[in-house]
Amino acid sequence: MKSPATKNISLSLSALGIVGTLLLTGCSTQSEEPKAPKEPAAEIEAPAEVHVSGPASPPSLPILRMIETDALGETDIVFERWESADQLTAAVTGGTEFVAAPLTTGATLAQGGADLQLLNVSAWAVMGLVTNDDVIETIDDLAGQTIYVAMRASAVDYTMQLVLAAHDLTDDVTIEYVDPLNGPEQFLAGQISTLVTVEPQVTMLLANSEGARSVVDFEAEWRELTDSALPLPTAGTFVNGTFAGEHAETAKAFREAYAEAAEWVAEHPDEAGQLANEKLGMPAPIVAASIPKISWEAQGAAEAKPAVELYFTQLFETWPESVGGAMPEASFYLQ
Repeated sequence: MKSPATKNISLSLSALGIVGTLLLTGCSTQSEEPKAPKEPAAEIEAPAEVHVSGPASPPSLPILRMIETDALGETDIVFERWESADQLTAAVTGGTEFVAAPLTTGATLAQGGADLQLLNVSAWAVMGLVTNDDVIETIDDLAGQTIYVAMRASAVDYTMQLVLAAHDLTDDVTIEYVDPLNGPEQFLAGQISTLVTVEPQVTMLLANSEGARSVVDFEAEWRELTDSALPLPTAGTFVNGTFAGEHAETAKAFREAYAEAAEWVAEHPDEAGQLANEKLGMPAPIVAASIPKISWEAQGAAEAKPAVELYFTQLFETWPESVGGAMPEASFYLQ
């Protein structure tokens, strides 16, 4: 029989099992042939409601805050949770007005013909490498080691491989892949010693594994390997292109309200943790503890474009399929 403490950890892991989905979703998606960009339509009456599809992940917290505060005034926000790539694709192709997703997934869907534009970037460098191996103190100590990465062909996988390449460790480090739920369970059970995953799973592992340490600053590594001061973007909010053309003011209001709500999350970690628990079933203490480790600067697509283009360029050079086989055009970024 499991002890109460073990049960609590297991329940928390279950709740966090799909938390990483936003950043760990694979990018293999299909849609119809690419469409020509739509011409902006004249603004029409604000809609009575908009639907927002997002996962049980930190970037969904500002959306929940927006709902609590009636951020769009007379336009109601209806939040619909997605838990798989198939559900995300269904939301996008079904005309859902706003979706939260990995940047690579959004780009791939758009290249495949989905009517999708980037509204903002809301997640920056939220990954971490957690280890309880005493030998590993720096990236260079990974030489000759096996590390476990949460999901192949994910943002975490691509970024980890780029960092290893920058340190000339590609041939010296063995990568094994685990799913977002089993990886943390295996780590806590002592079956694996080094795991690359995302917040708030990183915080969960550090809190529940004696001797566990986070030894890589991926934001600093990104700046070093790109020789740029631009931050590492990972995920964001996308808007249906037709909707954005017909309701430009609503799309703008959503973007501005999201930025304000993200600032509130950063300043109120305990309240935001409780909101995550009530609405998404995420463990409040872990979410609250992880919030200070996450950048909550929500940048509009136009502002974030240089960082996103740099990110896509780095990925495209090695994995063209990661962004749908071609670099997104200017129309991908909502002005």
